[in-house]
Amino acid sequence: MRVDRVVYGSLLSVCLLLSQVLTGTISGTVTDATQAVVPNAAVTIVNADTDVTVWRGTTNESGVYRAPGLPVGRYTVTVQVQGFKRADVAGINLATDQRAGINVTLQPGAVSESITVAGETAGQLSTDSSSISNVITMSQVQDLPLPSRNILNLLSITAGVSSGGDATGINASQLSINGSRTLNSEFTVDGVSVVSGSTGGVQTLPPADAIREVKVLTSAYSAEYGRTSGGTVTLVINSGTDLYHGGVYEYFRNEDLNANNFFNNLRGQPRSQDRYNLFGAKLGGPISIPKVYNGKGKTFFFFDYEGLRRSAPFSSISSVPSAAFRSGDFSASPVAIDQPGTSTPFPGNKVPTNLIDSAAAKIMGVLPSPNSPGLFDPATGRNANNLVEVGSTKQPSNATATRIDENVSDRIRLFGTLTHFSSTSPGQPTIPGPLENATGLSATTATRQRSVTRTPGRRRFSRRCASDSGVTMRTSYRPAWASTYKACSVSRGP
Repeated sequence: MRVDRVVYGSLLSVCLLLSQVLTGTISGTVTDATQAVVPNAAVTIVNADTDVTVWRGTTNESGVYRAPGLPVGRYTVTVQVQGFKRADVAGINLATDQRAGINVTLQPGAVSESITVAGETAGQLSTDSSSISNVITMSQVQDLPLPSRNILNLLSITAGVSSGGDATGINASQLSINGSRTLNSEFTVDGVSVVSGSTGGVQTLPPADAIREVKVLTSAYSAEYGRTSGGTVTLVINSGTDLYHGGVYEYFRNEDLNANNFFNNLRGQPRSQDRYNLFGAKLGGPISIPKVYNGKGKTFFFFDYEGLRRSAPFSSISSVPSAAFRSGDFSASPVAIDQPGTSTPFPGNKVPTNLIDSAAAKIMGVLPSPNSPGLFDPATGRNANNLVEVGSTKQPSNATATRIDENVSDRIRLFGTLTHFSSTSPGQPTIPGPLENATGLSATTATRQRSVTRTPGRRRFSRRCASDSGVTMRTSYRPAWASTYKACSVSRGP
């Protein structure tokens, strides 16, 4: 009952109005070989990964077309009009909040004839936005060195980004973009903020293999990216395609592959257990239930699971009494031990055995004996830092990311994402053994995030919900604190 009261007693519900863009726009001008504009040309845009038609329309009297609200992905733009060959611009990579300008030049001929143009680099130069940004793609996530598979480490390849932390991990709480103050940057996953309201740091992020792209907006971005005076980092979770794609992966580290360090060799101690096993699997494709539902070309899913089993080494140094001190022999100490109730020292500075408390004697019996010379303290006559313990703590974690995309029509699209993260971080013992049978302060946390977005063709209506819950427990597994945060946003605009 106590757990329930703590968890549900701190429920906080907040509704916000947000309109952050998770999509991109493809637009351009259709002309003929003489550079004259071509009005009323039929334009079709197809998602190359799902084979879904996401937009249909015609050029206006100025030969201009504009397809807003397109999800991140690869696209093919097809233009056809009577008297001209059909033009296909394939492989257009559309990023978050990108305004890709794809101009098409038609050649005279029959509509049955076609000309295909590679569009991998088309629309990359933004001429109608002053924002400065950098896009980190899936290929960079997979190919670049990524210590601990932390996606935040790739932020350092963006100009103007600096952070505290060591060489193997960026500290998001000390992130500065273009000289902004730390804790002034915004991080979102599919439009949902993952910044802690209490600390200002990033809570948890989806597994690296579940992320399609990361966009870092450093300056001059539009007003829809509010809530921050620093940069904005937008992460988009991968989507399923029209074909089933999946994979398994594992990254590992083991102490058997490493040499022992200098100090362990000096003390004659073995290597600590240092094991890092990061493994996972991912799968995406159309949702299809035989004889029930065929979602090919309409409904798609993506799922990623990632587990971490880690043994983190530690080395603790403590000070424990010597065998003589435990038996009451303080003759080596310059500090006089007075007899109880008097100011007269014990003869020879030795406490008689019959005066030693039986409970204290039992405690001394289970206290570990010194295993290192330590440092001699002439003021007390004892050796300090004479107990060195080497060991490791188990730190398991599990993370999942799920996304469902529904294409109702070429004008209405829905998608929802759910991410879940749980981890256990046991503390290291100060003095191992029955005297301290706990492992220090341990923490068990769980985070859930969910979002649902609906995007019509000409008008945009979105509803996003995020729910984060965490329970931190000590070694007795009684919750120290718990909190639940829920945010809903509704936006509607042209």
